[in-house]
Amino acid sequence: MAKLLVLWLVVFISLMGFGITAVPFPIVAEQFHASPFWVTWGSSGVFSLFQLVATPLWGRLSDQIGRKPVLVVSLIGAFVAYVWTAYADGLVLLIAARAFAGLMSGNLSAAFAYVSDITEPGNRARYLGIISSAFGLGFAAGPVLGGQLGRMPDGTATLFAPGLTAAALTLVAIVGAMFFLKESLPAHVRAERKAVVAASGVRESASPFKLLGRKPVLAGLSFAALAVSCGGAAMQSIYPIWARDIFQLQLNAIGAHFGVFACCSAVGQAVLTGILAKRMGEKNVALLAVAGVTVGLVLFALAHSIFATWVALIVLGLGLGIFTPSVTSLVSFEAEPTNRGAVMGVFNAGSSAGRVLGPAYAGESYRHMAAGAPFLISAILTVVGGIFLLRARTQRVTRAATT
Repeated sequence: MAKLLVLWLVVFISLMGFGITAVPFPIVAEQFHASPFWVTWGSSGVFSLFQLVATPLWGRLSDQIGRKPVLVVSLIGAFVAYVWTAYADGLVLLIAARAFAGLMSGNLSAAFAYVSDITEPGNRARYLGIISSAFGLGFAAGPVLGGQLGRMPDGTATLFAPGLTAAALTLVAIVGAMFFLKESLPAHVRAERKAVVAASGVRESASPFKLLGRKPVLAGLSFAALAVSCGGAAMQSIYPIWARDIFQLQLNAIGAHFGVFACCSAVGQAVLTGILAKRMGEKNVALLAVAGVTVGLVLFALAHSIFATWVALIVLGLGLGIFTPSVTSLVSFEAEPTNRGAVMGVFNAGSSAGRVLGPAYAGESYRHMAAGAPFLISAILTVVGGIFLLRARTQRVTRAATT
């Protein structure tokens, strides 16, 4: 629990920094005369595209050199990216900063692999949910603060104060990771596992993505994560523009909405996932989550009042909250101890791909189709992802053995 607490705090501070810049970014991009595509895709889409490329490599590297070095280096990269964001004075520089941040985002797969290293299978969904709550709560606190810091006295938006604040918080996370977080995969353990693999005669794949061919269930789980991630990313990327246009909400109010949404997600991650997984099993929890995400997206498409929007935020937040740890737990059961980081990296690449595609269609469909179109398209995709999840032949885990 001590290790988990330190990791939780590191992840919380890191994600709070990311959340601070999330709300002002679309408005600032508009001020730089960005097209609707770049308004929604320039932040999370660009970040996730480069994260898609880098995350499997970071995961593989964490298997070889340990989780802690990857966490520290990725946090240092995030610090540089936030300072870059604060001083970017044009759209190209702003997007370049987001691309660099995506390349350096190795903390997600390393954090999940860290938890998998130190937990027993029967309790893994619970502890993954606890760590996932750090992502949720960090992103809850970040947008609220970003909505305040990103608003200038004349009503325009800025990323200067949000970027520097995010950099300062990331610096705290770097110190925490360097001096208070113990390695979960020390050198002697890595050497022992490599010796076991060598003695078995099993040749490890040189490419993490070859794991998808060797493990069809991993491909199915990754596609389900991609579909659900599309819905969440589309909503988050278009929401500042949609809420401003439909309900005339100011930046600080939008930040508060994001805060409630992320708090609901954190409750799902830290509280509901463990309880439901014990009763229903991870796969059934994940299917329930897909249903919740789909309903939440449809409610957004039909919302004609602030009250309806709040209901949609709560339902979608809870659905996304219980989805990630339950599916991540299923993925961890498909991994061997020697390639856990690589498997987590491949899986998280699926989520990253969703965060690339979601913002890409959100802006264009909002402009050229209808205000509710991004949400309806996302709902259809989540239904397809649910079908892939339903068909995935996941491993069963005995829970009674852990004490």
